Amino acid sequence: MAPSAARSERVSVSFECRGHPNIAATHAKTLELTRDAEISRRATCVLGVASDHDNRALLALRGLVEVTLECDGARDEFRATMSPFFLGSDSLVFRRGEGLRGDTFAFDATKTAATVDRDFVRALGSSDQRVRVTVREVAGEPGPGVLFVVALPIGNDGDIGARAINVLEHVDLVLAEDTRKLHALARRIGIDPARASSYHDHNEAQRVDGILERLRLGARVALVSDAGTPLCSDPGYVVVSRAVEEGIAVCPVPGPSALLAVLTASGLPVDRFVFAGFLPRRSSARQQALRELTALGSAVVCYESASRLAETLADMAAVRADWRVCLGREVTKTFEEFRRGSAAELAGAYAGEKPLGECTIVIAPPSDHEGERDLDASANATAHDVDALLQSLLEQGVPASTVAQALKSMPGIGRNEAYERVHALGHETRKGRETRNGT
Repeated sequence: MAPSAARSERVSVSFECRGHPNIAATHAKTLELTRDAEISRRATCVLGVASDHDNRALLALRGLVEVTLECDGARDEFRATMSPFFLGSDSLVFRRGEGLRGDTFAFDATKTAATVDRDFVRALGSSDQRVRVTVREVAGEPGPGVLFVVALPIGNDGDIGARAINVLEHVDLVLAEDTRKLHALARRIGIDPARASSYHDHNEAQRVDGILERLRLGARVALVSDAGTPLCSDPGYVVVSRAVEEGIAVCPVPGPSALLAVLTASGLPVDRFVFAGFLPRRSSARQQALRELTALGSAVVCYESASRLAETLADMAAVRADWRVCLGREVTKTFEEFRRGSAAELAGAYAGEKPLGECTIVIAPPSDHEGERDLDASANATAHDVDALLQSLLEQGVPASTVAQALKSMPGIGRNEAYERVHALGHETRKGRETRNGT
């Protein structure tokens, strides 16, 4: 049930438990009602077993509630505040103090197992006794809800976690980058998600105020992207930052991430890394970004589309041909591929290819002072050093036009000079190849 600004009736939910001979009810911090039929060590806090509560009915409760317990003529009641993190559970835990995110039905309870009426506790001493529980909303503000940030599979549906499934099925609203992709995933894994609404780069500025209003009124909302973890080069920053500003809880539900998947499989030293997202589209800006990122001395990881992969690898090779690089493509999918080698080797390998799928690239951290050297390489390199680098790229199969574009971005080198030098080097490369082949 989605919260609204004006609720004509306060929600009331009733269910039954039964007593148990081992119930002690001496816990001074919590009170619990559970679906379990037997209890042992938890006897100090459990007041009812074999509970038949309906999670979906309980999810409609908001804010301050009054709880009434009745058994064999004995009765007691107390108040508590519903936890927005509750998404259904086999055990309903009421806490005297603040709620715990994953283990609380309601918090700030005015009574605990130790302070419930003793006549009521004595009435629980038989498995034949039935306990009637009524949880009824009390007039007042519902209290804020919670925004769950949920990771989805990046290719293999089996990677979705049980907690993510629970959130998607029980929140009031799912904000999806593409609702069609969300429903396709739901069908494949056999779940029925909560109502989904489109939320992406082009509409989040218009939608965020309405979403924040629902969160203020107690809604439980999930944010998902098409695949992987939201906000990592995906939409979500606007609503998350606004929720944080307003003091609304933001709860991560971690899981699949192309970034971490490729880092862990790269075989490179990645104990420290910088995530660059998608690099700039223009070659000169891309090369400058690479120099600045690698100067930090950590591994660099970035995303790239398959259509721009060859250009990006060529720019990496142009900045530093001997960088150690790992490329992960279609990770966790049927055609998963990892390629490792120097920047020049990978640039040559993909120069004539048109790959498909999502790509993640990891560059090994530079050795000591290598980053600073890369930043100033364009200004300090001798003509011989530059020519050696360019010839290496050409020999690896990087297109001459791409190599010339890279050379043109260096200070003091104009367009005509760049193309003339590359043309001359290309001629020498072909001549050397013909000599080696005996032609």
